[in-house]
Amino acid sequence: MNAAQKMTNTIVPVARLARHPRFFNSNEPLFSTRNKKSLIQWPTERQIQEVSARLARISRMGIRSEAKGDYFNSGDVAYQLHEIIRATAELFKKSQRIKLISERGY
Repeated sequence: MNAAQKMTNTIVPVARLARHPRFFNSNEPLFSTRNKKSLIQWPTERQIQEVSARLARISRMGIRSEAKGDYFNSGDVAYQLHEIIRATAELFKKSQRIKLISERGY
């Protein structure tokens, strides 16, 4: 198997998932449109909930992969999910500090 075949075998399944409507909705913008009050584009509540549902699906797929003996890919998925959870926990801590500072009036 040459390098191009290896690359194709790796990329094609991911490309199929990206086209699948359950995993990617190209009709909806990634961020909500800006209003006149804010210059920041915030993700909508629905988008946040969709990401949560996708992460749960990815976790279940990883568990099934591990059960089938695919420890390399399932371990990679588990590691990435742990990193997302760690980053989310750090974001939560930062938001709590911002809340505390704003309450004190600094």
